[in-house]
Amino acid sequence: MSEYRSILKEEGWKGLVVKLGPKAAVLLFLFFLGKGLVWLFIFYGGYELIKNAF
Repeated sequence: MSEYRSILKEEGWKGLVVKLGPKAAVLLFLFFLGKGLVWLFIFYGGYELIKNAF
């Protein structure tokens, strides 16, 4: 994972696709998408829990 992130940081998405192929770029994109959705779910769920408690 650190290899993917370092290539992404240095060369961007285009460099990632060139060096590791489109499959790696798609997997990394899905990883970050999933991570973001989990955070949204946690914050929304916490908000709803507090809202319903009071």
